[in-house]
Amino acid sequence: MPELVINQHHYPDLTIPTGYQLVVDKRVFRNGQPVHLRRYQPAELPQEALNREHVTVISGEDDALISYNALTSPLSGPLPKEKEAFAAAERIWQQVAPQYRKQLSPLRLLTGLTRTYVNAAGQTVTVPVEWAKYMNTVVAGSYEWVGFGPTGQIIEFERQNLWDFDTDRQETEMWNGDDWILAHRGLGPQLPAPWPVA
Repeated sequence: MPELVINQHHYPDLTIPTGYQLVVDKRVFRNGQPVHLRRYQPAELPQEALNREHVTVISGEDDALISYNALTSPLSGPLPKEKEAFAAAERIWQQVAPQYRKQLSPLRLLTGLTRTYVNAAGQTVTVPVEWAKYMNTVVAGSYEWVGFGPTGQIIEFERQNLWDFDTDRQETEMWNGDDWILAHRGLGPQLPAPWPVA
């Protein structure tokens, strides 16, 4: 599959499937800062189709990658063990933001997570995910992670994700979450904690 490229910066382990095309390309605000939101979908979905298969990419004004989420195909196979997951996560950090990585402290492997989307046949596909999670030692309340699916495929990369300890919710806008986008547009219910208020 073709690798993700942002302004001539290549991310070999983060991919956009062949046949996907850009359907959303706009500026939004995340943590009070303008960011670039891009959404890619299969050619048969030429317009934004929430909760269908897609790849969402968020980058900063400097084109630095902030977030990558890929729900692209049903996957099967084993999830990586903790040592394998963190070794792969370290490889991603070196590709994406080696200097930023220096202010992070590894926490633990979070398991039991899932992501869902609706496929072309109208069936709900559930993908198991686990996170190699980090804590930011410079920015209090910021957590970062690399998410893996079966066979170790990278499904998520997230940094600068702020937590509101008073409300026990994520504070950072969830532009990579379709149910959050629906709530943000007034087209769906507010999500319960720990998801951010839309």
